[in-house]
Amino acid sequence: MNGKEMKVIEYNLTYGSSARLVNVLGCFKYKANDNLYVVYSDIVNSYNIIYYGSSHIKDKSILSMECKNEKDEEIIKEYIYKVTNKEDLSNFEIISLDDIDGIEIISSNKLEIKKDILDKLVELTIPKKEIPEEEKKVVSKKKKSSKTLILLPLLILILGVGLYIYLTPKSENTSDKKITCTKQYQHDVLPATINEEQKFNFNNNDILESVDISETYTFNTEEDYLDFINEGTYYKYMPATETEGGWNKDDEKHIFTIYKKERITTGYKKPTEYEEVLSYYKLENYSCSENINK
Repeated sequence: MNGKEMKVIEYNLTYGSSARLVNVLGCFKYKANDNLYVVYSDIVNSYNIIYYGSSHIKDKSILSMECKNEKDEEIIKEYIYKVTNKEDLSNFEIISLDDIDGIEIISSNKLEIKKDILDKLVELTIPKKEIPEEEKKVVSKKKKSSKTLILLPLLILILGVGLYIYLTPKSENTSDKKITCTKQYQHDVLPATINEEQKFNFNNNDILESVDISETYTFNTEEDYLDFINEGTYYKYMPATETEGGWNKDDEKHIFTIYKKERITTGYKKPTEYEEVLSYYKLENYSCSENINK
């Protein structure tokens, strides 16, 4: 294993600083020209693209800079071929990544390869995450105890839920309140139109509990869309790792949608009461509709 999953440290913060992880598939010095290279790919790679660059070790990070020589691509292809075919790597001085924490991407080159080759390259270079021994012991103990005690908690749970439902008074004032707000606008950086939808979920006291957000990017041209995908630009807009969410794409319509779920915590800065939320987003030029089920 001569690769590692790493956090990206980016200089260009135009798109924000959302966390992004990549698979660094190797860092090596090619002995024939004494140049240092780094090879990496996105964790989620829909188009089987790898990136590579001339490299430099800086403290505990690797720098990636665009290669200018056409022969550099042949060196990268040679590395990929020899790794995936488990051939001799004596032409390469493999750099250990044990003490490297991140990769700083200034610029890079990209190369499209077959999916099976990329999968094999990742398998042979990126170590699989192992469960610590302490966690294994805990899991083992839980399995043993669950086999002997599973019936007792289950019976208690069933009786408790039944008793709670029977004794809880039926409230005539309970309601399920939601507000859905939408807005369309041109992105200030990307050549795309954004259709944003926010669904606000309230409890019975009209206090906001969570927000479901979807942002649909419709690109002006197919070329703009492919650049957004192939160059990994979409990673800059993804939810932070601690935020719930996901994404979906439509290659035919040149559409990319990002989903986020925001839980309301003490750090939430916007209004949380029903009427205030409704007024706030209307003032922000959102079109809002109410849904109240009693």
